[in-house]
Amino acid sequence: MKKRMCIALILLAVITGLPVFANGSQESDGSDKYEVAFLLKSTAQDFWDHVRIGGHNYAMENSDKVDLKFYGAEHDMAVEEALAILENIITTQPDGIVMASVNPETMAPMIERADAAGIKVITVNDSVKLFTDAYSAEFVSDNYSGGVIAADFFVKHLKDNGKPLEGKVAIHSAVAGHPDLIKRCQGFQDRLVEIAPGIEILEWRYYDVDTMKEVSLTEDVITVEGDDLICIYVDAGMGTIGAQRVLVEKEKYDDICLIGWDSSPEAIEGLSSGWLKGLVLQDPYGMGYLGMENLVKVLDGETVNKDNPVPMVIFTKDDMGTQEAAEFLDPTLREIK
Repeated sequence: MKKRMCIALILLAVITGLPVFANGSQESDGSDKYEVAFLLKSTAQDFWDHVRIGGHNYAMENSDKVDLKFYGAEHDMAVEEALAILENIITTQPDGIVMASVNPETMAPMIERADAAGIKVITVNDSVKLFTDAYSAEFVSDNYSGGVIAADFFVKHLKDNGKPLEGKVAIHSAVAGHPDLIKRCQGFQDRLVEIAPGIEILEWRYYDVDTMKEVSLTEDVITVEGDDLICIYVDAGMGTIGAQRVLVEKEKYDDICLIGWDSSPEAIEGLSSGWLKGLVLQDPYGMGYLGMENLVKVLDGETVNKDNPVPMVIFTKDDMGTQEAAEFLDPTLREIK
C-alpha cells in the first residue's frame, strides 16, 4: 500500500485544473489504506452518479481499508479531457483505478500504461477487451441482449394492445461508432427483424449525448413519418429524456411507444405516468460497488473473474411500487451519508 498526503492530491488538482470530487471514504487517519481513483465517464448524467454511489457506498463500508477519490469529465464525449484526467491519475500513483472509458479504443493505451506502472485497473460499463487485456476485471452489461429484450417487450406491447405488427420504428443512438451503443441498437434491430419482419426500421440517427438534439430528432421523425411511426428506441439516458419531452408535449405517447435506457428522475416520472412504455436498466450502482469490491480483492492478492457480465432488466409502469424497485430505479435513495 502507498501512503499519500491528502494535501498533495488537492494541490495537484488545483495546479492541473482537473476535477476531483466526492470523497467516498472517510478522511485518512494515517494508517495504511489502498488509494483508489474512480474515473467516471462524466459528471453530466444521472447514470454516472448512480455508478458513483455504488463505489462511494463500498468505500464508506470499508473506510478502514480504502481512500477513494472520484474524477470525471464534464461530458460523455470529452475524450481529450478524460485522457488528461486519466494521465493525471496515473501520475499520482494510486494503488488502483476503477474507470469507465469515454472511448475504449482511445483509452486502452493509458490502461496499459497504468498496468505497466503497477496500478491495477478495473473497468465498468464500457468493455475494453477488444483493445487491451491490461485490466484486472471488467463489469459490463451485455448490451446486445439489452437490445433484444427491448425488442421482445415492444412486440409484446403491440400484441397486448391489439395493434398490428406493422409501421415504422426510429432508432436513436447517443454516439456514432461506439461499440457498446452499436450492440444496443443492433440487438434491438436484429431481434425485431426476426420476430416482426413487417415492421420497417428507419436509418439510425445520432443525438451526440445532447438532450436538445434528441428533441430535434424526435420532432423531425414525427413530422416526416406521421402516423406510420409506432416506436422510438433510444439507447441512453439523455436521449430518453429528450424524446419523452416531445411525446408528452405533442400528446403522442400512446400512439408512439417510447423505449429508453437508464434511469433518471424524468424517466421515473415517465414510467409512472405511462409516457415511457419501457426502460432498459443496467445496474450502475452494482457496477460501482462490484468494481470497488473486486479491485480491493485484487490488491489483496486474490484471484477474480476477468470478464463479468452485469444482468439487465426492462422496467414498465407495472414493475413500480415497491421499495426495492424504487431503490433500483433511484440509487440516491441508497447513498450512505
